[in-house]
Amino acid sequence: MTPFDHAVITVGARMDAAVDLFAGLGFHVSERGWHTLGSINHLIVLESTYIELLGLPADRSDARPELRDAPEGLNALVFRSDDADETRAQVVARGATLGPVQQFSRPVRIDGVDGDAVFRTVRAPADASPAGRLYFCQHLTPELVWLASRQAHPNGAAELVGASLRVREPTHEAVLYRGLLGEDAVRTGSRGFTVSAPPVTIEVTQSGAPPAMLGLEIAVSDLDRAARTLQAGGVAFRRASDAISVDPSCAWNVALRFVRRT
Repeated sequence: MTPFDHAVITVGARMDAAVDLFAGLGFHVSERGWHTLGSINHLIVLESTYIELLGLPADRSDARPELRDAPEGLNALVFRSDDADETRAQVVARGATLGPVQQFSRPVRIDGVDGDAVFRTVRAPADASPAGRLYFCQHLTPELVWLASRQAHPNGAAELVGASLRVREPTHEAVLYRGLLGEDAVRTGSRGFTVSAPPVTIEVTQSGAPPAMLGLEIAVSDLDRAARTLQAGGVAFRRASDAISVDPSCAWNVALRFVRRT
């Protein structure tokens, strides 16, 4: 199975507000990164995945039109690649379409030492899914992303384990995911289908509402700890025996669900 790499939350030109909000939710948010593509980001780094807050600086609002024109909220699901060229060849051989491989970087400073975090991505066409963007990411410098100092979160967040989206035509969407990830990754159900991209399961449901990427599920070490952190941050939430739910209005248009790690 192709592993999951990260989820992207677009924040437009309001990056400072987004960082404050996610810190208030109990996440450790990394320092700001400046991409050679013109965008800026902060990361919420988990064990093998991460959440990326992605936006544009005020003086470069036209640097990436796909971000400038995107609604704020969960905007992309990204799968891991060990070799972007090989991934592209495999996907094309399955009959799906991917754009060219793109390499970019962002400068980082770790313990006072400067370096460059380098990535190679290959993307499905912008109109491939009406719900949001899909692409693959190869990390040439993973040691500059997954740092232990970034993985300790006050709310106990450990790993991304789920994502949800809605579409009007799940049959068409399932064909797309099979092309990108292979036949075995997709399982159909009565109201949609699921996609396995370890450690994440993507739930795709049929809806007459506009297609959208809706939410993320995060495994935590201790639900009580997560609840205390949310209370301390003044965040409204709903508690069940096995999960904590935060409304999209409190999480940048993203439905967050914290579950006990099994």
